Amino acid sequence: MRAKIELPRGYDPRLLLWCLFIMSTVPSCCVCKKCPPQKDSVRVEYRDRIIHDTTTFTVEKEIEKIVTRDTSSHLENSWAKSDALVSEGFLHHSLESVPQIIKVPYEVVVTDTLIIEKLTEPQYIEKPLTWWQRFRQDAFWWLTGGIILLLLWTFRKLIFKIA
Repeated sequence: MRAKIELPRGYDPRLLLWCLFIMSTVPSCCVCKKCPPQKDSVRVEYRDRIIHDTTTFTVEKEIEKIVTRDTSSHLENSWAKSDALVSEGFLHHSLESVPQIIKVPYEVVVTDTLIIEKLTEPQYIEKPLTWWQRFRQDAFWWLTGGIILLLLWTFRKLIFKIA
């Protein structure tokens, strides 16, 4: 058989609902702080430098022959050489360039682009609590104790009757 519990006289269940409502709306004792957003700094550097270099060209061999009535001859310079021969009353003349590699100096301007990214760490700054935050932290235990005493006071007759 089920035991029937009688509520004490003058008990109002609305008081219990009010206590539960107050307990559920009391914020926690944690202080919420927003961290500053992480900032990036990007720096772009341009560096110009001049490179002195040489390039090479190959002179191709060219041959020219001329036949005339003249005496024999031989000519030569750094670019070409020439020979002339008399044969059967005609002068056979040949001109050929000397195959060689020619170096030509030139300058190259090189522009280097450096992108430097630096991630900054968030810096946390301790700020003093406002008066409302201090009140909420300090009043938590007082409110908890008060609610417990209020519940004991509300159910005092019921608790002491069972015991």
